[in-house]
Amino acid sequence: MIISQSYLMAWGIYLLSAIGLIIVFWRMTRSIPSKDIAKVLRMVVIVLLLTPVDIGLDAKWFAPAYLVGGYEWVIGNSHLAIKAGIHLLGALTLLTALLTLEYIVRKLLHLQEA
Repeated sequence: MIISQSYLMAWGIYLLSAIGLIIVFWRMTRSIPSKDIAKVLRMVVIVLLLTPVDIGLDAKWFAPAYLVGGYEWVIGNSHLAIKAGIHLLGALTLLTALLTLEYIVRKLLHLQEA
């Protein structure tokens, strides 16, 4: 019970910190002249910060994929590092597909961002 509460509290703190970083990055990219590039950069940061991966223990424990990938790569456990990399690559591929679809729909419907 205590482990579960600590796990949830750690995730809560991480999510609040990630949201704070996203807000700071959002404000940093306001001055980029091309709004499409700013949107892509913002979405990439969001995906990197919020993509979890199962760390492979007995229970279902999740951790941010970039942290697991980096840590496991440094200590030499390539199996979990590759697993985290695949999760990140899948999330970035999905992001690319969604942004491409949004771009195509905007062009077909002649919508423009304000």
